[in-house]
Amino acid sequence: MQERQGLTDKEKHDRQERTSDAARALTDIERAAREAKTARLREQRLKGETALPTASAPKPNRNWKTKKS
Repeated sequence: MQERQGLTDKEKHDRQERTSDAARALTDIERAAREAKTARLREQRLKGETALPTASAPKPNRNWKTKKS
């Protein structure tokens, strides 16, 4: 029996395509996860902005005593 010397060109091409497909799928999954996180954070930020209107912000306390001579 003859031992196998290596991969044929077709086998190399098929392996590269499978690797590329797997990498592309992983990239798509990572992109979807990032987009979901971005959407969740954007929603939280928008809820926070509507919950705290700027008119209700506390005014600084100024109890300076001035002397009248």
